This record gives sequence, C-alpha cells and structure tokens, in this order.
Amino acid sequence: MKNPNPVNLQTSEDVRKAGWQAETRDADGHLCRTHVPFDSDEEIVWLVREAMENGETVTIWPMNGGAS
Repeated sequence: MKNPNPVNLQTSEDVRKAGWQAETRDADGHLCRTHVPFDSDEEIVWLVREAMENGETVTIWPMNGGAS
C-alpha cells in the first residue's frame, strides 16, 4: 500500500479493542478493512472471498472471545 493512512497502520490489538470482529490486511500487513459482528455465515463467506480475491489475509475473532 503506497502512503498508508493512520487507520491502515492500526495493530490487530487496536482493531479488536475497538469492537471489530474481523479484519483483512494486505501483503505488507496494512489494515484494509474491518467488519462488525457477523449476522450470518454468508457475511463471513463474502468477506473471506472478497479478501482472497484481493490477496488479503483475514482474521476473525470469536464473538465473545473478549478483547485483551
């Protein structure tokens, strides 16, 4: 990612603490997108599929896993 914005430099810990349930990152580790708690399995599939098409990695945290 050329010239990442501050939001793209957030750590996974910061993302999780902010209440997001999932994140995607590019090959350089920059945050690309976040997702609120999922309403359905279809939402999870959509996020993973779109991220994979863009070469991003996906992290999904358990709904009640609690932020550290």
